[in-house]
Amino acid sequence: MHERIEKNFTYKVLKVPNLLKAGGSNTQAMIEIINVSKTFGNITALNNLSLTIKKGELFGLVGPNGAGKTTAIRIVCGILHPSQGRVLINGHDVFENIHIKERIGYLPEEPNLYTRPTAFELLQYFGSLYGNSNPQRIDDLLSFVGLHHRKDSKVQTFSKGMRQRLAFARALVHDPEILILDEPTMGLDPATAKRVRKFVKTFKGKKTIILCTHYMEEADELCDRVGFLDRGTVVKQGKPLHLKEELKRESLYEIIIKTENAALLTDVEDILVSRDSNRLICALSPEDISRLLSTYGETIFSIRTITPTLADVFERYTHDTQ
Repeated sequence: MHERIEKNFTYKVLKVPNLLKAGGSNTQAMIEIINVSKTFGNITALNNLSLTIKKGELFGLVGPNGAGKTTAIRIVCGILHPSQGRVLINGHDVFENIHIKERIGYLPEEPNLYTRPTAFELLQYFGSLYGNSNPQRIDDLLSFVGLHHRKDSKVQTFSKGMRQRLAFARALVHDPEILILDEPTMGLDPATAKRVRKFVKTFKGKKTIILCTHYMEEADELCDRVGFLDRGTVVKQGKPLHLKEELKRESLYEIIIKTENAALLTDVEDILVSRDSNRLICALSPEDISRLLSTYGETIFSIRTITPTLADVFERYTHDTQ
């Protein structure tokens, strides 16, 4: 079925021929975010954000709540205008070439689907907006997301997971070259989340994808590169494996403490990577270990080396904005 979907997703809806074939300054770049800032009154959501995403790349945009992820992708989609800066799609300004928006499929965190039509009617309607509502294509999409057996059911009868799968199909209805997915597995049960990740993998390397997620395991599994967005700007980016290896070179250790010790926490503040209750992840030298054991031996239960995860990288470079 996946092969059939890919085979059928070949028609063109772009009204300006060859618009996306003309490269910009970097022919490898599909998406270029250039010095983009966005303010809402006195609040700065994005601060001189610059980012380049290559054609066919699956790029993970991660960061704490309030870091500016959703604002950034809405600007890429052309939904929001930046206060300053530009967004280029294959060298063309997204706000100067309206047809470029036809090449973007957007799955927002809250899909807000129309609930009165059936699943088939909903996809057929959105397909018609792009000039193609072929019934066979709609059937293929529903089969792809596992909802063909509910094609004639009204959307209002669907569970959250079913609506998310239908929303994924809606984002694909016009065969976009770019997919932008905002927290596609948020709030889903493990089985449905796994299914949605499988959908994403189907188009990896075939479409340019931006994935916003809070789940570091998901970003690690799916993404070619990740960018850590913090306080409106990218503070670190790279391949997940390289980022973890870079952190590993800092000699990470797990310290388990028996009881909270304010003096110990102050002592390791500059070398603390993350903390979860009585579990501290720190970048330690042999001298640090000797000093901590000598000074706080009665408080420390154990110290051991660890292999860093992408979550450790996340905590290393971002701040809690809650």
